[in-house]
Amino acid sequence: MHFHELDVTDSASVRRAAAFVSGELGRLDALVNNAAVAADPRDSLPEVALDVMRLTLETNLIGVLNCCQEFLPIMKRQDYGRIVNVSSGRGSFSKLVAGGPCYRISKTALNALTVILADELKETNILVNVMTPGWVRTRLGGPNAPRTTAEGAETAVWLAMLPDDGPRGKFFRDREEFPW
Repeated sequence: MHFHELDVTDSASVRRAAAFVSGELGRLDALVNNAAVAADPRDSLPEVALDVMRLTLETNLIGVLNCCQEFLPIMKRQDYGRIVNVSSGRGSFSKLVAGGPCYRISKTALNALTVILADELKETNILVNVMTPGWVRTRLGGPNAPRTTAEGAETAVWLAMLPDDGPRGKFFRDREEFPW
């Protein structure tokens, strides 16, 4: 097992991580984009600080795009890859309501990024999907969340190991399609 420091909001950090993977490991079968911040849980859109929106979008959306752009060349060279973007039910159009607007908007945009990237890669053996782990006991989810990290990660692992004819550009929770 290998570990490498990565700050998704720092392009140089992402480039170094991709260079490490390419040079030291030679391949990348799965990229799970799981970095996220939720700095606005009680804010409303008319009052949210723009720096909080920028930080949230930089981490939850731009960071994912940055990772995809840097790691995709490795997957393209090997003609294989699985990209799993970790979203949230709070980013589903079917569940958009007031509260936490920066987080919700960033995850909704991440869902759109997933659909577009999956379509752009449809002629390759690189599958791109998005999933929600549900409410998980993490620093982000808090100690009262009902799901363990293993339960939250299970769908990400499944998506990372999809067969070549697996789904593309879909939203999942617990291995089942989730409403956009």
